[in-house]
Amino acid sequence: MIAKIIPIKRLPRNFSSFDYTVAENIEDSLKVGQLVEIPFRSKNIFGVVFSIEKNDNEKLKELKTIINETPIFTKKQLEMYIILAEIYLVSPTIFLKMALLPLQKRKLGKMELKNIAKIESKEINNSYFFYQSKQEHKKLFKEITANTLIIVPEVRHIEELKKMLPKKQQEKVATWYSEMSDKEKFETWLNIKNEEKTIVIGTRNSIFLPFNNLTKIILDYEHDENLKSWDSTPKFHTKDILKFLQKLYSCEILFASFSPSFEKYYEITKSKLDYQGELNKEKLLFPENKKNLPSLVNLSNNNFIQNKSVFSLDLEDQIKNTEKDIFIYINKRGFATTTICHNCGYIARDPESNMPLIYEKSTNQLYSPYSKYSQKFNPFCPKCKSELLKNYGYGTELIEQEVYKILNTKNTHKVLKLDKDSVQELKPQNKPKIIIGTNAAFKAINWEETELIIFLDIDRQLAIPEYLSLENVWHTIQEVEYYRQNSSQFYIQTANPEHTVFKSLGEKDRIYRTDLNNRKNLALFPYQYIVKYYCGTDTSLKSKEITEQTVRNINQALTKLEKSAIVLGPYEMQPKYFRRQYWWGFALKISDKNPLSVIRQLNQYIPGNFKIDPNPISLLSP
Repeated sequence: MIAKIIPIKRLPRNFSSFDYTVAENIEDSLKVGQLVEIPFRSKNIFGVVFSIEKNDNEKLKELKTIINETPIFTKKQLEMYIILAEIYLVSPTIFLKMALLPLQKRKLGKMELKNIAKIESKEINNSYFFYQSKQEHKKLFKEITANTLIIVPEVRHIEELKKMLPKKQQEKVATWYSEMSDKEKFETWLNIKNEEKTIVIGTRNSIFLPFNNLTKIILDYEHDENLKSWDSTPKFHTKDILKFLQKLYSCEILFASFSPSFEKYYEITKSKLDYQGELNKEKLLFPENKKNLPSLVNLSNNNFIQNKSVFSLDLEDQIKNTEKDIFIYINKRGFATTTICHNCGYIARDPESNMPLIYEKSTNQLYSPYSKYSQKFNPFCPKCKSELLKNYGYGTELIEQEVYKILNTKNTHKVLKLDKDSVQELKPQNKPKIIIGTNAAFKAINWEETELIIFLDIDRQLAIPEYLSLENVWHTIQEVEYYRQNSSQFYIQTANPEHTVFKSLGEKDRIYRTDLNNRKNLALFPYQYIVKYYCGTDTSLKSKEITEQTVRNINQALTKLEKSAIVLGPYEMQPKYFRRQYWWGFALKISDKNPLSVIRQLNQYIPGNFKIDPNPISLLSP
């Protein structure tokens, strides 16, 4: 008897399973989905049984040990992980590791798994729940039942949602997120697998847990980009994986948010998704609202120009006179974002990535966030030697300095500068706070105590040449609108008050319809599915040549497979040098109703040194 085993070990994507001959004493006990121990190279490791064949081969290594008699996975679950591995250009082990509990041999020997009966599948339904207040949000969980998975974008949302559940249901809740300790994961995983806890609230990786039964999945805050694995491999989007889960478990999927994604707005208004509410006769989702809107501060106003500060005179007064907490949002670190020579136009750049260097005043250094490159700041231009080198743009460090100037000798507030490297649990303060931060600072805001919110440098974010830039800025504004108190003041500084984003603050359907119309004209998502491929090597020329050849292969494959797709590129990524490699890439716009199936077919023509990013947040960055 031969068993195909998926080793629980990081391997190249071409190695999905290995054959082992089965010891006679365990032939009758061996089942698909069991956790086993296998000899692999010079040591023993864990593996999962994928299939069993009656053939025999004496030259193969022998499988002797079954860790647990009860299978952890079903055949269909394993087949799903294999398909996902082929789509995301990784080994199936990557998905199995996310699905398994911590593999601690001593504990695994004592582990007890129950045989849970399967629930009969029911009619599949996809719907949307739009809420505009916390009271409405609670209604989402009023009639929650067993075997429900609630997915959220960040850990901070887990406790927030748990408190919204009826008290009886809170006892049935298990939480799942990557920062849990191995001990917590081991115990929680067993509770979920044995259905001692039947409601799971977790971040995006919870979708890979091997549930016995799943009747409903709720994807809350569905607009949030953290539902996309943008910072690690595989770069999956939760919404794409949900399609596989629905097919596997025949479960209902409910999308929910206070700020619907542009994709889901399109599906609601085109009746492709059931909406748990009513659209008016013009199919508008949002009621018109002109009350308590954010106030725009026009950067071209004389009041601002004469002040020669990053804040207008009015905002300086607001900062001085606010008694409670203040949140100043600036999504850029450092003191200045660009260093330019007025005489010759020289821009200080990272010699490897070619991106502008950021000036950090506290160390008097110019540094690159994309490589380890840094240099001491010199006010003399290295190109023309003139003393006209100036710093432009601003980040959290400059804003912190400006706030201290405004406060002068007043010691009324504790000033905190927060970004992804500095956000931690804030210690209780005996006085109000001024938080200056990037997106990462949102988790630290106490909205009930925050009286003043100021958005700076939004124009730079809107100018980023990515098709999702506008949508991301919109959702950031809407997050503040949802959480802030009615009595708070919200100001947005801009040099372009006529921009669609700001014109839509009181009539929200406008931004969706305008941007979706632009995407339709450009054949972008959700009208066509986008997938990005990219390759990094030790030289730019090598990366370029490999990418150009791969594009030629893909064009031939599209003809051979009779599939329709538009190829964008090849193009140099931005930054071009990142993580010690030079990057080139290309993208595909796929119109097929099942784009992931097309991607899976095309991937056989993609070389092993390429990475893939389906449904990407960015087309340009590696």
